Amino acid sequence: MSVFGKDLRMISSMPPISFPVTCALFVAFASTLTLVASARAADPLLEEKVDCANCLQFERIEPATFTMGSDVQGGQMGPDELPAVEITIAKPFMMAVTQVTRAQFALFAEATGHRTRLGCWTYTQYGWAQDETTDWRAPGFDQTEFDPVVCVSREDALAYIAWASDRDGKPYRLPSEAEWHLASAANLPEPFWSTRYDVCNFGNVPDLTSKNKTAKAGEPCDDGALYTAPVASYQPNPNGLYDMIGNAWEWTADCWTGSYEDLPADGSPLSDAACQEFALRGHSWTDAPGPVRPQTRYSLSPVARQSMVSFRLAMDVPDAD
Repeated sequence: MSVFGKDLRMISSMPPISFPVTCALFVAFASTLTLVASARAADPLLEEKVDCANCLQFERIEPATFTMGSDVQGGQMGPDELPAVEITIAKPFMMAVTQVTRAQFALFAEATGHRTRLGCWTYTQYGWAQDETTDWRAPGFDQTEFDPVVCVSREDALAYIAWASDRDGKPYRLPSEAEWHLASAANLPEPFWSTRYDVCNFGNVPDLTSKNKTAKAGEPCDDGALYTAPVASYQPNPNGLYDMIGNAWEWTADCWTGSYEDLPADGSPLSDAACQEFALRGHSWTDAPGPVRPQTRYSLSPVARQSMVSFRLAMDVPDAD
């Protein structure tokens, strides 16, 4: 089907389950973030924590024992959050402060010649569609260099991680789902925002902007962005991490099984050599109606690309630390 000169196919209501910049430029840009929308109360330490496109900043996440999931389905909890599993992450780890940006991914693409396949699931006036003309450079909407890179598959993410690890001499990787859960503060008994009216201060989620411009229901607040927003535009979570709720879903290292039944109790990734889909966490700028929860899960094929999916890095803490 051709719409406005673009090849769109498999339309549905939801998708299936060189920018080198200087530190000074980013700091100048970051200082204007609070002017984007009144809801975007950016962290005053933004300039210190996220200082340039080529810098990968991390926060240390301390060990903890916590419960993922529940033995009783109900309320906002889906069947993929069953059963309850006690997790003990015995060692600290490092989690990236932000999602990987377009500028960071562009450095990798330029240095390696990495080419992503054209074609990404994007949101149109008719719903979600596979648009064969889109990719991470043109995901179907305007982005800045500081927005999270989207339309990247899990394979693209792993290729970036291998390159960045070699460049920096550090063992970067994707976080396990349990690590993501802990880092996102999903282990807390209550959300770290006070009400559904406050969530827009902490992330770019479906909201009144989405409802007014796309007729998609969302949270009863306004975060000022219709699509993705520059990373660190909103307040960080209790662990000092930005966009752990909203902006873009994030790939994890775990194979998807549709439940927590086989989740490793030590917080390591759930592995399967024949894995067909992998787990994602975090919500995005567009999701199904309903309250935003850091516990919510999603799954995709490792080769799938969507304009609401990105990734962030994790790494082990050296034993000497």
